[in-house]
Amino acid sequence: MVVWRHHGVSPPPGDVAHMLRHLGRVAAAQVGDFYVDDHMRNIPDHFHAHARPKGGFFGGRRA
Repeated sequence: MVVWRHHGVSPPPGDVAHMLRHLGRVAAAQVGDFYVDDHMRNIPDHFHAHARPKGGFFGGRRA
């Protein structure tokens, strides 16, 4: 998961690209095939995005 440092739901495009680039790097190593879920369910006033395993909401390798 990545979280924008500042409160709000509309980070500048450069900030979003930076966060998603790092999320993708870590997710590829830890999860494998993934998709980005940026639907803000539980914290609707603070931008965040999750890397979810392709084909599922949860799952993948767990320690």
